[in-house]
Amino acid sequence: MKKDTNKGKIVPIDWTDESDRWIVAPGTVLEKGRRRIKGIAHVRNNCHFAAGVPRGMYDFIYRAIVKLKMTGRTFIFSRGMVRTARTRIKHSVSVVELDWAVGTLVTIPRILAYRETITLLIEGEEYTLRLMELVVLRGLLALAMPGRNAEYYPAMAALILARGWKELHAPAIPRIRKV
Repeated sequence: MKKDTNKGKIVPIDWTDESDRWIVAPGTVLEKGRRRIKGIAHVRNNCHFAAGVPRGMYDFIYRAIVKLKMTGRTFIFSRGMVRTARTRIKHSVSVVELDWAVGTLVTIPRILAYRETITLLIEGEEYTLRLMELVVLRGLLALAMPGRNAEYYPAMAALILARGWKELHAPAIPRIRKV
């Protein structure tokens, strides 16, 4: 806990209490009713990052939040187990709205390494993309643009990572194939 040097007179605007550095997150699907306490290691405006999130993802995630115009809500990114009923999922994030309007918890699969890449053929051109960025951007697109079909999100995430954010409003879903 930070030592209060002002003796209770003036509290600086950027001062954070020790309780502001922790969140109560739900457990996995198999641990219904159990909660976990996760520590917040870094904060950037409305994006909070737990200790396990790679530092290289901080800027990428924050820029994606700004480009998708989702700055009005709080996001908490952490690493953990992403599962369905009984199987681990490596290529998808878990998105949970936390209680008491704390924010949206986005859990990145722990078994997904930051250095892993995938080579995709997008409309006839080969691109090598970082898999973790692709998975997180797919989840953020699903939050920003609900109601699209299931093929839209991974295809648009790959197109944005390959060619840039100008492709966000592309009229058609691109053809994508794994090489």
